Amino acid sequence: MSRELCHQQEALWELLTTELIYVRKLKIMTDLLAAGLLNLQRVGLLTEVSAETLFGNVPSLIRAHRSFWEEVLGPTLEETRASGQPLDPVSLQNGFLSFSQRFQPYILYCLRVKQTMAYAWEQQDSSPLFHTFVQWCEKHKRSGRQTLGDLLIKPHQRITKYPLLLQAVRKRSPEARAREALTAMIAAVESFLRHINKRVRQGEEQESLVAAARRIGPYEVLEPPSEEVEKNLRPFSTLDLMAPMLGVASEHTRQLLLEGPVRMKEGREGKLDVYLFLFSDVLLVTKTLRRADKAKVIRPPLMLEKLVCRPLRDPSSFLLIHLTEFQCVSSALTVHCPRATDRALWLEKTQQAQVALQKLKAEECIQQKRELLALYQDRDRESPGPRPSTPSTEGSESSTEGSNCRTPESSTVIPQLVVTEDTDEDAPSVPDDTSDSGYGTLVPGSPKASHFPPNRLRSRAFRRDPRLTFSTLDLRDVPLHPLPPDPQAPQRRSTPELPEESVQKGGSLPRGDPPTSSEEEDGTSVGENVVVENLHRARLRGQLSPSPTHTDSAGESPWDSSGDEEEEEPFLGPGYSPSPHPLRAEDMLREIREELASQRIESVPEPGDSRPRKLTRVQLQRMRGLHVVHLDTPLSTSEV
Repeated sequence: MSRELCHQQEALWELLTTELIYVRKLKIMTDLLAAGLLNLQRVGLLTEVSAETLFGNVPSLIRAHRSFWEEVLGPTLEETRASGQPLDPVSLQNGFLSFSQRFQPYILYCLRVKQTMAYAWEQQDSSPLFHTFVQWCEKHKRSGRQTLGDLLIKPHQRITKYPLLLQAVRKRSPEARAREALTAMIAAVESFLRHINKRVRQGEEQESLVAAARRIGPYEVLEPPSEEVEKNLRPFSTLDLMAPMLGVASEHTRQLLLEGPVRMKEGREGKLDVYLFLFSDVLLVTKTLRRADKAKVIRPPLMLEKLVCRPLRDPSSFLLIHLTEFQCVSSALTVHCPRATDRALWLEKTQQAQVALQKLKAEECIQQKRELLALYQDRDRESPGPRPSTPSTEGSESSTEGSNCRTPESSTVIPQLVVTEDTDEDAPSVPDDTSDSGYGTLVPGSPKASHFPPNRLRSRAFRRDPRLTFSTLDLRDVPLHPLPPDPQAPQRRSTPELPEESVQKGGSLPRGDPPTSSEEEDGTSVGENVVVENLHRARLRGQLSPSPTHTDSAGESPWDSSGDEEEEEPFLGPGYSPSPHPLRAEDMLREIREELASQRIESVPEPGDSRPRKLTRVQLQRMRGLHVVHLDTPLSTSEV
């Protein structure tokens, strides 16, 4: 082997040998100290000493290292002995990349190591019998001259030594492949150590906060005028400093930054000796109690985010201004420090606390936004259905996808209303060849499509007479054809869905039967037939006052009929007599088309040949009943 390779093997061998030595030292704590203490407790000695508090979770550490040796270090050593080749650091990569999962018990042990050592010293000082037992264990031949304090601190030292051992191996590894693997291993171990340090720091901060909270006594910011008032104020006269800070991640703990005695003046009152506590997010004004080592809160807590500090001309004084949510003054306190250096320290610490608090709140706000964005993205991936959008010419999906509802009992398609977009009254608008603006759908263009001029009086007519539009209640009795969705159908505009109970299953829209004799006599239309009702409205408007001309954007009727019926003669019905003032056919049909085009039932299947069905004269007469529409030209519809 080369000199560099020899140094690499020496570093790897140090990693292996120190691992075995460390596990043996852990066994000293369990097999000698813990076992001896438990044996004495069985005979009634040292029962006041807690073995669990003294040794913690050392058995869990032993199991973790035994598994690490059997699965990572041991197989590498056995392979080297079997093949006669040098130790390969790359074979350790998978084991060290899972370092944080393998050595989770170290988090709990490092959190308790200070308390454990303090407990051990306390028991030795208070119990002579326990002190004698510890001396006997330290002199035992199996202890290896290790003291109890040395053994308790060994796990903390070992876990922090792994990066140094790996760095020594990387420093002596000439191959790029081995160096890359060792770099990844070092990064994994250091990441776990940073996590442990973070948890330890949080634990220390929590202990410090507990100690500070114990020093703060009652909350007496008001003087109740009576016992009844005091009784009602009592539930709200407690201050919980252990509660998390508002607007900050829970991992950050409130800390005591500065404390000290000062003299305070509020308004025109005299100066008062107080004791200030500056925490990470709040400033407390307290007064020291004489008979107890505690301080009671005499002013409401001053939140740092609403606090303004201003130095005064007096070199040892400064002003505290507390603001409300409206950035108005809530209270103002003049603080007189013992020395000018004390004032500078209070101002500096307060400003630093405000900056740190603002930074923590900004980080938490950004984190919440990221979590919310991730939540929306996950929901989008779970429900990949298309969102409501405008029609697209590249509509290869089903026209009913995303806008139709199907019940589990049947495949009946529930209709929806499509509200068309009105064009500007003054701007000219001509429908293109690929869209039908009256229906709000996309249909194949046709050279035979007829285009009518835009209707500028439509919005005025609707404002004058709101009955020109359909009501959703008129569609409750409209049956439907349960047909599977057509994947080649163009996409339709999505609109709000009708309630399921307002839709009946069935066939297509009703064509309208001839009205009964009673209906012919009183001149009313059939309530269940929407077309007859609108024909009746159009007839009434034509007789009472001239209405503006309404045209369909497509200029065609959406009602269907067979092509053979177009040549039949109109059915006038028994007892027919023409109206003395017949309404013009063009005006009546245009108004009907306008109203039908403004409200569209989606998901009604189109004919198989993709051509709109036609309305014949015979069907028109059957729907009108008493009156006849005289047509100057044959009624026909062109393709849409």
